[in-house]
Amino acid sequence: MEAVTNTVFTGSQVRLNTSDSLHFNENGEIPQKIQGPNDSFSKVLFDTINQANSLQQNSDELEEKMVMHPEQVNIDEVMIASEKARLSVSFFKSITDKAIRAYNEIMMIR
Repeated sequence: MEAVTNTVFTGSQVRLNTSDSLHFNENGEIPQKIQGPNDSFSKVLFDTINQANSLQQNSDELEEKMVMHPEQVNIDEVMIASEKARLSVSFFKSITDKAIRAYNEIMMIR
């Protein structure tokens, strides 16, 4: 087992090195404050839709290129693009389903 470096052990306390500006400092405070969201929900939603659509179009283009000119496309790129598109659409669908379910629950409270 290798020894831990750059860490000071003192009794029951361990001093850890920080590597990110959002880590706590020695006083237990976060030096850089996290800013709240600046974009509206609708902007984030439409940006997500556009990103999922873009990934799907890129995947379709690569698949078409693979069929027409297989020597110009690497199969790994096609599979990665296809999986990214599938995951983004699946993720967006699950968020949409949860939003609709939450809306229906709110309407049932009335």
